[in-house]
Amino acid sequence: MQKRIFTLSIVLMTMIVSVAFAQSEATTPPMSFNIAKEVKPPLWEIVEEPHFVDADGNNTIDANEQCRIVMKIKNIGMGDGMGLTAKISAKGTTNGISIADHKLPTIPVNSTRTIEFPINTDMNTADGAVEFTVYVDEPLGFSTDPYIIRIRSRKFQEPLIVVKDYVVSGVNGGTLKRQMPFSLEILVQNTQQGLGENVHVELQYPNNVFNSSGNDLYTYSELLPGESKRLSYNLIISNKYEGATLPLKVKIREKYGRYAQDKEIDLTLDQPLLAGRTIEVESQVARTDIMDAQLRSDVDRDIPKTSKNNSHRFAIIIGNQDYHTYQTGLEQEQDVPFAVEDANVFKQYCIHTLGFMEDNVVLLNNATSAKMKQEIDWITRLASRDPQSEIVFYYAGHGYPNEATKEPYLIPVDVNANSLSTAIPLYELYAKLANSGASKVTIFLDACFSGGGRDVGLVASRGVKITPKKDILTGNVVVFSATTADQSALPYNDKHHGMFTYFLLKMMKETNGDFTYKELYEYLKKNVDDSCLRVNRKEQTPEVNTSYQVQDVWENWKF
Repeated sequence: MQKRIFTLSIVLMTMIVSVAFAQSEATTPPMSFNIAKEVKPPLWEIVEEPHFVDADGNNTIDANEQCRIVMKIKNIGMGDGMGLTAKISAKGTTNGISIADHKLPTIPVNSTRTIEFPINTDMNTADGAVEFTVYVDEPLGFSTDPYIIRIRSRKFQEPLIVVKDYVVSGVNGGTLKRQMPFSLEILVQNTQQGLGENVHVELQYPNNVFNSSGNDLYTYSELLPGESKRLSYNLIISNKYEGATLPLKVKIREKYGRYAQDKEIDLTLDQPLLAGRTIEVESQVARTDIMDAQLRSDVDRDIPKTSKNNSHRFAIIIGNQDYHTYQTGLEQEQDVPFAVEDANVFKQYCIHTLGFMEDNVVLLNNATSAKMKQEIDWITRLASRDPQSEIVFYYAGHGYPNEATKEPYLIPVDVNANSLSTAIPLYELYAKLANSGASKVTIFLDACFSGGGRDVGLVASRGVKITPKKDILTGNVVVFSATTADQSALPYNDKHHGMFTYFLLKMMKETNGDFTYKELYEYLKKNVDDSCLRVNRKEQTPEVNTSYQVQDVWENWKF
């Protein structure tokens, strides 16, 4: 009996343990294990750290600019980089700035890839700073480390495209007339800090006015802050035009349609016309120093004026610039740069600063042989009737020597250097002026006479290669020459004048015309020589030549 009780206890205990074990299995979740699988993750080496790239290179996020952050990475891991995303976020002055994440192609093991994070801006971009966070995201967590980049932002910089200056040239006698061709040169400038884009400049003019150059419209993809462009038009007015004035309009358009100013220019017919005038524009410079562009130099503006008039003074002024139009076989490069402008402005100084009566001044632009001889004869006859007369002769243009005799000649625009029979010999010019009986004859020659071989022809530098003969002067004559015998008379391109003429005019302006001939000669010799060596890298030394009659008194002569 006792044995049966013990056996039953064992059975009961076994049942209790089994039930407890079954309950334990029902309440405890089973352990989870990954099935064995091979994983080869990518790993990254930063070849180039993230850096900012913008179109204009100013390291600033500008309004209306497409820029980007760029980095270069290399996959040095065990597997290809797949499902990658270029991640970018921003905080700070984010007005007008747009960014977006974008998917990347697979980067195989041992491959290098450049990653770009585009940044686009619009007109609402503001001044400030933006902090960007960039990295490459990998789905399994094998991402690059994030980088933080801080970049300045800048609001929209407005351009302003305007007509800064214009010049009318090629006007015979300084008067605008029907059926007489003339040139209009316009200077357009971006006067503000913004980039001018898609700039269109159109010249509009009335009926019965014609543009022989055929280029009414000029187009520029961009104008940088302060940048200027020269526009040239060759115009002519027909007899059918009935107006007393010639209204011209310069119409300017740019990318945004709001940052340009049109300009109206009114020219008067049949009245003396200045070479040009300046339109003043108020500058609003922000950060970049912008110099006002001008077609004309400092000596062309604010010409000194005297209240005195001297009716005994006579002048003949010649600017021979355009040789290629009058002669076959010559190119435009063989013209004389700025000779017409030289003559036009010299005339203004004669009238306004030195007191010449306008009726006593003859201006010839691009003069033919017949016209030069006719006007020289007229001025000497006129002066011969006045015992107190003074004559000024000014010439800018080509000179050339006779190869056989080395006699120097002035070259009219219709005279070929290979045939000098109708050119103007200097010795004849000197003699004619001296024999006029004038009390003073002053000659200014912005030309040189050191010609080359016959197959060379005229050259653009106003000079050539032979040492010309130096004439012996008689009478009350003083000659100021732009060069010594074997040099070239060169231009001063930045000033739009011959080098010699520029400093001749500058002396008149600085002194209001009150100087002795000795002071003038010393000023010209120093400034022309120094400036020509600096600007043109060539020597040009002005000379003075006098007759024996005035060799002891000419230095004290004054206008």
